[in-house]
Amino acid sequence: MTWLPRTLGVLTAAYGLSTLVRPAIFAKPAGLSGAEPPAPIGILVRAVGVRDLANGIAMAAAPAGAALQLAVAARIAGDLGDALTFALSPNEDPAARKKAIGVGLGWGALNVVGLLAARR
Repeated sequence: MTWLPRTLGVLTAAYGLSTLVRPAIFAKPAGLSGAEPPAPIGILVRAVGVRDLANGIAMAAAPAGAALQLAVAARIAGDLGDALTFALSPNEDPAARKKAIGVGLGWGALNVVGLLAARR
């Protein structure tokens, strides 16, 4: 049953591409900046976008079996890493920080379901 992790991969790739084009899509809700992030934040957000684009493509295109499971596991590690980074980092907007942590944990949990589906 690979449709779920592959769908999550396509969504991940689309999100990664969107943050490459417009870093505020990630930065603003996470409380990192206003409408247009300063250059250093934009650079870091784009780096995360590249990671998500590559990982999403891997999830969408990897052959079923170990390769797909590894791609999904990498996605889970990225999501949990994002949540941990926001949990350990100061943020001037506590609500945005909590939201960013929640999004990382939520996507991580969703991808765990995807991993379990890929193992069937």
